[in-house]
Amino acid sequence: MSTPQQIETLNELLKGEHMAIDIYLKTKGLQKDIQVAEMLSDFENDHKQHAELLIKRINDLGGIPKSGTGLSGIMASLVAKINSYRGPEQLLKYLYDGEDKGIHAYEDRIDELDPLSQNVVRQIAREDHEHLKQFKSRIEQEEREQSGGISGPH
Repeated sequence: MSTPQQIETLNELLKGEHMAIDIYLKTKGLQKDIQVAEMLSDFENDHKQHAELLIKRINDLGGIPKSGTGLSGIMASLVAKINSYRGPEQLLKYLYDGEDKGIHAYEDRIDELDPLSQNVVRQIAREDHEHLKQFKSRIEQEEREQSGGISGPH
């Protein structure tokens, strides 16, 4: 793959990171559940670090990192806000799906990249897999609280 194509691929992945940052930024403050809000804040920071890794790699390849989320990012952010108002469980499920799609985007494009870029992408995907585990655990906790009538800290 040529360097311009790799830069374009990395910019596509960067767009996904910008989407994640935007969604976490806009939904963490809407959460009454402090634990969920803190988790979203942590994930927002992780995605900021991921974006910085991609920006550095794009710069190293001589490219220009793109910013913004485009129309798809605007729509994803809107849907996330709606789910946020529906409660932590709905939001967590929506965000879980978004993280999962992000991981698949990385996995689907890894073969389009040079070895150094592949290492960056693998590192990001590993961290995003950890997000999925944390989401799953928190979703299960929310479901237990809902079904058992247990009230968690809010």
